[in-house]
Amino acid sequence: MRSRIKRLTLAVLACLVVICLNTPLLAQSSPSTAPSPQTPTQSREVVGRQPIRGGWYPWDPYQYLEGSAGRRDLTGLDVRLLREAFQGELGRDLELSEVSWKQHQLDLRNGLRDVAGGAFRTAERETYAHYSKPYRFEEVVVYRRRLEPIGSQALQNSKTLQQELDSGSSKIGLVRGYHYGKAIAAFAADQRHARRIVWADDHEANLRNLRYGKVQLAPVDRLVGATIVWRNKWTVELVSSTFTVFRDSIHVLFSKLTTDPALVKQFDEAIAAMQKDGRYNRIVQHYLFPVLLAQTVGQDWFYILEIVGTVAFALSGILIAQRDDFSLFGAFVLALLPAVGGGIIRDLIINRDVTAVLRSPISLLVVIALVLLSALLIRVLPKIGRLPSNLRIEPIIDVLDAVALAAYTVVGVIVAIETRCEPLLLWGPLLSALTGAGGSILRDVVRGDAEYPTLRHSLYAEIAMVWGLGLAAFLNVYAKADTYDPMQLQTAILLTMLGVLVTRLVVIGKRIRAPRFR
Repeated sequence: MRSRIKRLTLAVLACLVVICLNTPLLAQSSPSTAPSPQTPTQSREVVGRQPIRGGWYPWDPYQYLEGSAGRRDLTGLDVRLLREAFQGELGRDLELSEVSWKQHQLDLRNGLRDVAGGAFRTAERETYAHYSKPYRFEEVVVYRRRLEPIGSQALQNSKTLQQELDSGSSKIGLVRGYHYGKAIAAFAADQRHARRIVWADDHEANLRNLRYGKVQLAPVDRLVGATIVWRNKWTVELVSSTFTVFRDSIHVLFSKLTTDPALVKQFDEAIAAMQKDGRYNRIVQHYLFPVLLAQTVGQDWFYILEIVGTVAFALSGILIAQRDDFSLFGAFVLALLPAVGGGIIRDLIINRDVTAVLRSPISLLVVIALVLLSALLIRVLPKIGRLPSNLRIEPIIDVLDAVALAAYTVVGVIVAIETRCEPLLLWGPLLSALTGAGGSILRDVVRGDAEYPTLRHSLYAEIAMVWGLGLAAFLNVYAKADTYDPMQLQTAILLTMLGVLVTRLVVIGKRIRAPRFR
């Protein structure tokens, strides 16, 4: 009896195993049927359960790939805002695949994609898409080659540009599907101008055509154009118009076939919540400000000021080494610490991936060259072994040192933004002071100077902190602007540097000492 029950139990278990193993195979082997066309209502029900489908194309700093060749991640202002809104606020997955802007619009029209960020409002798009509320603004400018006579004449003002569009002979580069405003849209729609238009799939390709002379004019979003030109080091060759061709609000498009106004309203509320709690401004600061600031500090004149500052800091250490009879290596240490020590301390405190001195060896090479040259002069020219009493180099070094402090004050605020040190009003001035004065403090500690002039008497780090705070305050206000004109930011940086320079020179001239603690 027991053996019969046992055999029956084993048989039942065997049947269950066979059924479980074959169920997926049966499901897979069943005849497949093509999906039936969905009505708009059915499509909206499906998107309510599935990830939201979007897309992207190269449009730095709004949409771009970041990272090394081995791993490149999709990021950018629009990418981050949409992910934060859909995934962070609404709890919806967002899928973004690369697609040209023209194809993206066709996919929205046909219900193959659900959303598209960074879009102007046009009558054509209203036929197939719902619009979110504006979440930022864009300005379109026109680029030309710096030495191109036709482009120079056409970009004197908006009137000369319109004349060139209507009756000129220059070729215009345009991106498929992008809206440049009524004037350029009318030009593109006129079949008489078809041979004058050179189409591109993205803005970088369009500006590259301009650089190679395939077109004479290339309209583009102001910030996108400035970013592409800066990253590719085309600033010497390409220049933009000083006037704005077109300015309008930017929206997110929602396909009418797959979404409904309720989702649009939820998205608008998500953006409003992000603006209210400060996340929106922080995202703007993270993606736009490093690019805007780098376009200024990446220019040749700022690079020269940084080199001048490195020379000034190194010379101050060399003079101390010569006066106190340090060894050659000691002179190198005293010259190197004020030149790069502040940046090293700053980068260690904020846990930066790679310190500034390791990113570029220029500062290190300048210090080495100055130390060796000074040692050679002291030995070859015995009369300079001890500087004559009537020869004063200190005033010159003081001026160069003030220039260095001005440049390093700006660098400190930029590093605070790049590394997301929040709040900026706290970390901006602190990193400015560390970058400008940290190296001098470290040098005094190493050489055992009990006076510690940077900490006790000299009004030095305080200057960097005050003007760094002013620049950080401006950037906080600037983050709330509708558009971001690089010229405004460059002006703020120049005023900050000028303020630091003048303040430091006045302190030196008037012999103003730092306020006492007691």
